[in-house]
Amino acid sequence: MQWYAETPARRTRQVTGDLLAVAWVVLWVLIARWAFDLVRLLAVPAEPLRTAGTTVQTRMDDVAGQIGEVPLVGDRLTGPFTGAADAGGSLVSAGDALDTGVTRVAWLLSVFVGAVPILFVVGVYVLLRAHWARRTTELARLREGDSALELLALRALVHQSPRRLVRVDPDPLGAWRAGDEQAISDLAGLELARVGLRPQRLSAG
Repeated sequence: MQWYAETPARRTRQVTGDLLAVAWVVLWVLIARWAFDLVRLLAVPAEPLRTAGTTVQTRMDDVAGQIGEVPLVGDRLTGPFTGAADAGGSLVSAGDALDTGVTRVAWLLSVFVGAVPILFVVGVYVLLRAHWARRTTELARLREGDSALELLALRALVHQSPRRLVRVDPDPLGAWRAGDEQAISDLAGLELARVGLRPQRLSAG
C-alpha cells in the first residue's frame, strides 16, 4: 500500500496533514485532561469531610474507651460517644462517595469531550487517506502493466478537466483514438500526477 505521493508538493501536503491530525489529537487530549481537572474541583470538599469524619471518629472512640473503663456506669455512658463516632464514620463515607461520584463524572465528561472531535476528524481523515492510498496503489500497479499508457490516458479523459486536456492536444479524444503516442503519454502523465505519482516511471506498454 502506497501511503505517500511520489511528487514533492503532494507528499508535503500529506505529511502536513498527518502532522495536523496528530496535533489535533494532542490538542483534544489536553482539553479533555483540562475538563477532567476542572470537574475534579467539585470533589475538593471530599477531603475535608474525610479528615473531619476521621478526627471525630477517632476522638469519640478514644473518649468512649476511656469512659467505658469507669466502674459500674462506664458502659451506660459510652452510648453518646459511640453515636458521635458513628457520625464521624458517616462523614468519611460521604467524602468517599463524593470523591468517587465526581471522579466518575469527570472521566465520562473528559472521554466524551476528547473522543468525539478526535474520532470525527481523525476518522474522516484516515478514511480519505486510505481511499487515496488504495486508488494510488492500483494506479501504480497499472502503470507498470501492458497498455498502461492507453489505459491511463483514457482515465485522464474521464477525470481531467477540459482545460487541462486541451493543453495536451486541441482534440485529446481524437489523439487518443488515433494512437498519438506523445498525446497518450502526456494524458497518462496528467492522470498519474493527479494522484501524486511520477509520470517518469511510465512504461510504453
